Amino acid sequence: MDSFVAQFVKIKWKYCLVVFCVFFLSVVNGQTIDTKIPTELTNGVQIETQSSLYNAAFLEISDMLDGKQPLSIKRAVFLAEWAYLDGKLNYDEFCKTIDNAADFVKRFVIANQMEKYKTAKNMALIEYFFRPYSGNGHKPFTYNFSDIEGTEDFTQQFVSKVMQTHEGQCRSLPMYYRVLAEAVNAEAYIAYAPQHVFIRYRDEDNLFPEDWVNIELTSQQLTPEFWIKENFGISEKAIENKVYLYPLTAKETVASQLADLAFGYWRKYKVYDDFTYLAVNKSLEYFPQHPNALLIKGKSLESAIKKCLVYNGYRMDGQTLFLENQMKNVSEQLERLGWELMSEEVSNRLDKVGEEVKRKQEIKSQTE
Repeated sequence: MDSFVAQFVKIKWKYCLVVFCVFFLSVVNGQTIDTKIPTELTNGVQIETQSSLYNAAFLEISDMLDGKQPLSIKRAVFLAEWAYLDGKLNYDEFCKTIDNAADFVKRFVIANQMEKYKTAKNMALIEYFFRPYSGNGHKPFTYNFSDIEGTEDFTQQFVSKVMQTHEGQCRSLPMYYRVLAEAVNAEAYIAYAPQHVFIRYRDEDNLFPEDWVNIELTSQQLTPEFWIKENFGISEKAIENKVYLYPLTAKETVASQLADLAFGYWRKYKVYDDFTYLAVNKSLEYFPQHPNALLIKGKSLESAIKKCLVYNGYRMDGQTLFLENQMKNVSEQLERLGWELMSEEVSNRLDKVGEEVKRKQEIKSQTE
């Protein structure tokens, strides 16, 4: 085993310390998009939403999923953030940062003579995130403990923010890794735990005790699978149903961006409406076991029921009964999947782990 790879394995395989953690015209692809969703996508019903930019993002990501446009995780991530930022995110600059990072990763593999390893690109990506190099401006990527949930500033959750600051959250850090993996053609996958996101890749070089390598970008460590199961309280049912620990395909990752798009829409406009329902419904076509999409669908149905009741004088009718039945179906589907609210015990345990991560990160920053 080469000296660099031997050092990589020795240093990195540790028990994990994790932190867990939503009217104008625009022109996209030559088409003018307004606040109305095309009726061919809504069974002939005219839907008008809050933003032409969100409509444009939804339509383009939907076309990717339907095979009408090339599938691109990078483009899907960009569109979800671009819509929230009112179109004030430059795609050329976004791509340039990614291309520069990808070029460094490729050169790192060659410089360290790692080409014979099937997982060389993932090893190089981990180094790019965890250690100071010229390719990352000598500034590794760390967890940002201020405004963890993006309550004050939702862009704390954005990949574009990570690219600028080299600080992020449990959603933005792994998603940036996944975007870079796509750029260098490395086999890496987004995976979920309760209220958490991480990266997985197959240990094709047999360097570790388990078949999968789990990258915890919030604490700069690699994580044994049993640790994730135990500390996040993940049931076998949720694993069997591909809710948690499941490596998302590229198409499922793009589909998840529609759920993120819907959540960003709610954060921006403070409303669950036809758009949020439409976006997560499309997401669920290609990623049916995604809890976040199902939860947003339930919230959108609840909002629709309230609107119906106000409109008809708070009398139950066929429409409200239909919507209530749809809500019941969502609840039953979540139960069948094995999804459940995080218990207080698990939450408290992870809070303590997060405090330890913060302490170690502060010590490390003081010594560098």
